[in-house]
Amino acid sequence: MNRWISIGIFFVFSVPASGDDLLDLYRQAKTSDPAWLAAQAGYQAGIEKAPQGRALLLPTLGLSASKSESDQQVTLPMASNTYHYGTDAYAIQLTQPLYNKQNAAVYAQGLAGANQSELELETARQDLILRTSHAYFDVLAAQDALDFVILEKESINKQLTLARRNFAVGNATLVDVHEAQARYDIAAAQQITATNFFEVRKEALRVLTGNDPGTLTRLETKLDLQGPEPATMNQWVETAVNGNQRIKSQQEAVVIARQEVEKSRGGHLPTLDLTASRAYSDAGGSVLGFAIESTTNQIGLQFQMPLYQGGGISSKVRESVAQLEIASQRLDQTRRQVAQQVRESYLDVINGVARVQALEQARNSNERALESTVIGYERGVRTGVDVLNAQRELFRTRLSLSQARYDYLISRLRLKAAAGTLQEQDLEGINRLLAHKL
Repeated sequence: MNRWISIGIFFVFSVPASGDDLLDLYRQAKTSDPAWLAAQAGYQAGIEKAPQGRALLLPTLGLSASKSESDQQVTLPMASNTYHYGTDAYAIQLTQPLYNKQNAAVYAQGLAGANQSELELETARQDLILRTSHAYFDVLAAQDALDFVILEKESINKQLTLARRNFAVGNATLVDVHEAQARYDIAAAQQITATNFFEVRKEALRVLTGNDPGTLTRLETKLDLQGPEPATMNQWVETAVNGNQRIKSQQEAVVIARQEVEKSRGGHLPTLDLTASRAYSDAGGSVLGFAIESTTNQIGLQFQMPLYQGGGISSKVRESVAQLEIASQRLDQTRRQVAQQVRESYLDVINGVARVQALEQARNSNERALESTVIGYERGVRTGVDVLNAQRELFRTRLSLSQARYDYLISRLRLKAAAGTLQEQDLEGINRLLAHKL
């Protein structure tokens, strides 16, 4: 047996890939993913809080009109009269708040709520990038695992055929045959599992895009392994603390809670409104026996001062102060969680670079080890079991390397997401690594 042929069947060669790439799937997810579409609707709802709060500071104008018929009987000591007449009336009133602490607090809450909605939308956008990338690379990893199992099964089958032939001529033992058969049966079972897992991963991607994923573009270029830039962990943490959308959103939540305290305290304070009105009435009759038409114009100030409301306002103040403390503690918790995520993601990138490099070296070593084992088997100094073991180690290393490459790319995206700087351009950079031959 030509040893180069026997070795070659154990290697996975890249072929030109075609199909949807990562950006294609991301664009599909932007139009189909329910979570993203819900986030957009939530944003549209949230930004309306600002004009709703502003409306409380602006004047209100109301118009009323009425038409009535009167049947009035008047009895006097000397006479009794009945009057029938109609009355038409309308009134228009303008009210402009001059001082209302509660309305001012609601307006500030509206602005903070609108800002919070915008930040939450940005968080959802970055989450969509991560989820799409993760689902995409999960499919590729499952495809790699399936390919490796198929190739390993084919390699074992050739080794099984060779073992049977050598056993027939007395150059191999029955142990070699049985071991090769057992390995082949295991590989066949693993192929079934890998096929099912591959379909499960494709289904997860379909949930995001709303479409059945076809042939995906494979990661076929040699990775340009880069560490985080900037290279200092503390710089990433500082960037996250100042720019992470989750932290900023929680800061807006603190503003909302603080204004809720002001709104509650405003229940103790007076309000002052400017009012202006015009009223017109046209009565076709009256008890005086003749019609009355009148027009009244008024302008004035309306002052209201709450004196006692059963202690409800004081209770509301205490409640809102406690809610402010909750929001403040959650802000501190969010800062710590984000800092932890940044540190973990930073280390994942660093370790990912080292792991990929180590597994690439291990793959090269396993390839040489397999070559030496095949040569030893041809010369009678190694057994078929030794060849099978060397094959298994090579395929395991290749599978680990495949997963490590995907993990490294995801960790780069997660680091930027944790820092709050993840953009679609980062996705484009990773997408350029696809669809290139080695």
